[in-house]
Amino acid sequence: MVQGKIGFTQIEDYLDARTQAQDIAGCSMLVMRGGKEIYSTFKGVQDLESGRPIARNTIYRIYSMTKPVASVALVMLWDRGAFGLDDPLERYLPAFADMKVYDPDGSHSSTEGKITIRHLLTHTSGLILPAFSEHPLRNVYLSRGINGSRSEGDLADVICELAKLPLLFEPGTRWEYSMATDVVGRLVEVIGSRPFEEFLREELFGPLNMVDTDFYLPRGKILRFAANYTRDGDAPIRLIDSPEASRYLNIPEYKSGNGGLLSTMDDYLQFCLMLRNRGTLGGVQILKEETVDLMTRNHLDGDMADMDAAEFGGLDWHGMGFGLGFSVVLKPIRVGYGNVGIYGWSGAASTYFWIDPIDDLIAIFFTQLCRLAPIQYEVTCDPWSTIH
Repeated sequence: MVQGKIGFTQIEDYLDARTQAQDIAGCSMLVMRGGKEIYSTFKGVQDLESGRPIARNTIYRIYSMTKPVASVALVMLWDRGAFGLDDPLERYLPAFADMKVYDPDGSHSSTEGKITIRHLLTHTSGLILPAFSEHPLRNVYLSRGINGSRSEGDLADVICELAKLPLLFEPGTRWEYSMATDVVGRLVEVIGSRPFEEFLREELFGPLNMVDTDFYLPRGKILRFAANYTRDGDAPIRLIDSPEASRYLNIPEYKSGNGGLLSTMDDYLQFCLMLRNRGTLGGVQILKEETVDLMTRNHLDGDMADMDAAEFGGLDWHGMGFGLGFSVVLKPIRVGYGNVGIYGWSGAASTYFWIDPIDDLIAIFFTQLCRLAPIQYEVTCDPWSTIH
């Protein structure tokens, strides 16, 4: 089913070509303007093996699109006066009291300043994410069983172990994609006085009617679960996680705010609509209006490139800032599309969303291809160009 197809033929042709060539098995895309759906499409199949078609309620691994959700959860507690953004992390997690900065010879030096909660939310803490790092510190993480959403142990234990490792740099001096959002999840537990997953269900997923968003997949939903693929060079895509044998069928010990959630197009749309409405949806207030404004403005000294952000996914980060859990467009001419103030984020399986407050647009794209390829950025730039 396609709604609002006229005007979106370029996107339609592009997605048809990619699914027919089996560059991806299938995908879902949705665009809203002024709170109304103006385009949606569901292409291809959930998995090539069964041939089950993509549907509106297909369940996807959203990986790092978990990060904005976890960030909102923590900032909800800030909104209630529970902590300050520039509070030292050690005030709530004492294990982070004596952090060191990595030195190859092992003579790690003490940091000059403290990691703050703002540093965590902006990825300027000095932590890393092993899957996205080639630094020798990566192997130190992996040797301790610390590997993003695949870390070994419960959230409290892993974060305590993480605090024993050196930082890549002095807090606040650089931007590095990291496991900071897992620490954010642990802060939600400590400050919110309940398990991270309970806070999400009770304070976010329940009020926003996100009925299919969770850290695991009940077996009754398995026929709606998309398979996950990767691609090596120009070879055909290959299966890396089938619905029937997925690790998501078991409740994970480690509930990762970094990349652990499953969701659907409509569930994530509810989250986006709450942000688009500046904190409220269906008469329920999640955040204050001014708090959404605070989260979605740049908190860096310059853009991400100025903060030495490493290139990945074909992006060099020139013209892109970072807020409290979201990337933020600062210079559209450098980014290549959009208005100043567009904010959003992506996931490792080529998912992406953005919200444009100026033109009142929401765009969401879901597929399941674990390859840092530009498909999600290419396709989600088009709605903005089409409307203009």
